[in-house]
Amino acid sequence: MSNFSAEAKVGVFVVIGLIIFGYMSMKVGTLTLSRNKGYDIEILFDSATGLARDVTVEMAGVEIGRVKRIALQNGKALVVLRMNPDLIIRKDDTAIIRTRGILGDKYVEIIPGSVTAPPIPAGGRIIRTAPITDMDVLMNTLGEVAQNIKSLTNSLSKVLGTDTGEATLRAIVDNIKEVVVALNQTVQSNKDGVGKIVDNLTTFSSTLKEVGDRNKEDIGTIIQSAKSVLGTMESLVTNLSEITDKINQGQGSIGKLINEDDAIMDLNQTLASLKEITDRINNGEGTLGQLITNDDVSQNLNKILVSLGDIADTINRGEGTIGRLVHEEETVETLNETLTHLNSYMEKQETFQTYLDYRGEYLTKEDTLKSYLSLRIQPKEDKYYLFQIVDDPTGTETITDTRKTTDGTTTKKHKEKTEYDKLKFSAQVAKRYYDIGLRGGLFESTGGLAIDYYLLDDRMVLSFESFDFEIEDNPHLKAKVDFSPFPHFYITAGFDDFISDDDNESFFFGAGLNFSDNDIKTILSSVPLP
Repeated sequence: MSNFSAEAKVGVFVVIGLIIFGYMSMKVGTLTLSRNKGYDIEILFDSATGLARDVTVEMAGVEIGRVKRIALQNGKALVVLRMNPDLIIRKDDTAIIRTRGILGDKYVEIIPGSVTAPPIPAGGRIIRTAPITDMDVLMNTLGEVAQNIKSLTNSLSKVLGTDTGEATLRAIVDNIKEVVVALNQTVQSNKDGVGKIVDNLTTFSSTLKEVGDRNKEDIGTIIQSAKSVLGTMESLVTNLSEITDKINQGQGSIGKLINEDDAIMDLNQTLASLKEITDRINNGEGTLGQLITNDDVSQNLNKILVSLGDIADTINRGEGTIGRLVHEEETVETLNETLTHLNSYMEKQETFQTYLDYRGEYLTKEDTLKSYLSLRIQPKEDKYYLFQIVDDPTGTETITDTRKTTDGTTTKKHKEKTEYDKLKFSAQVAKRYYDIGLRGGLFESTGGLAIDYYLLDDRMVLSFESFDFEIEDNPHLKAKVDFSPFPHFYITAGFDDFISDDDNESFFFGAGLNFSDNDIKTILSSVPLP
């Protein structure tokens, strides 16, 4: 070191100081950055006197965060806390401002609540707070106590500081002295009697101890019973207190009777009506009055009671329908079976539904309207019967070929006949499997089959029908879609007879109405269906 100049030594010292300063700056910066991690929650205190920024937030004596900001909100102190990121604050936790020692710094303490309560999210607020007890409040309380003591001493001074007060105090002392002297004389003159009293008390206490020792268990039982009685009485007193509170608040019949004039008026009217009724009874008016005052009515009532007694005896002997019902198990079983069948019939009645439907289809090629009037009988949710009357304006074409041979010569006669506005009939049975329905039977007076596919909670139905299977001509095929935009109304469109040999294919569109008819349901529900 002797080779270093003074300037070099100063330079080395400055470099070492700069290194230490840089290290400390990095440490402090690391702490500051670590504090910025976490999330914020809010607390609203009535007062945050003495609380400063960056003071600690603790739970069970362990630091869990810092006070980030203090602001005023609606006349109260809004305190924003920066909590450690790994800590969960729950909605029933309680926040309180405490002081370290008597003159120490203020800090915020979080008192945990239930572990099952939901957590408070970032930016949320702790609702529960406890009032703070700081030194200012304590000093104000001590000041009030001192003021009360001062008032008391002033009052005593006013009473005892005058000549009259002094004389009164001296008289009180003299009276106490005389009482003590008289008591001493009484004790001295009755020393033997006092001794006997003491002996008797000693003997009584010994006897009482012996009785207590012999009946220790009974005494314990009595004490337990007394405790139970006291507990019951306490519960009774509590219930009576609740009842009186409700009565005072006008709750219940008695509360309304005491607190409401209308209830009292109603009670008076009721009592007046009862008095009128009793007066009429006493006068022999009415059935009850005649029963009490008229001997004939009483005799008739006695006869009725005797007859009822005879009927009861007949039932007890098992005679008659009711008697057999009471005493014979077979009759009871038969009745139960009848009720079971009746319940089954009623359940079928509830599930039995009938629907009326009218649909009009406008055939674009024929430029005419084809009408359908339908009755659907639905005994079950997945099964129904369909009956239709069809007004077909396209008519029915009948072709007749005849051959006639005369003198070896054969003549052929061809005849075509078309009937218009002919009514046709349909009778079908349908079965539904989930969203697919199958139908079979008569389709416009000819045999056929159909399949339906239900969509959109049955608001849309895609249908394909095939019927009129003749050898010479192609079958009648029909595809359509029905859509119900709202209840009891639907629109329809499709392609009819699209493989016709007679050039009858046609697009169509139309609309229809349907509704449930309870009158028809009542008539048809009595008709047995397979």
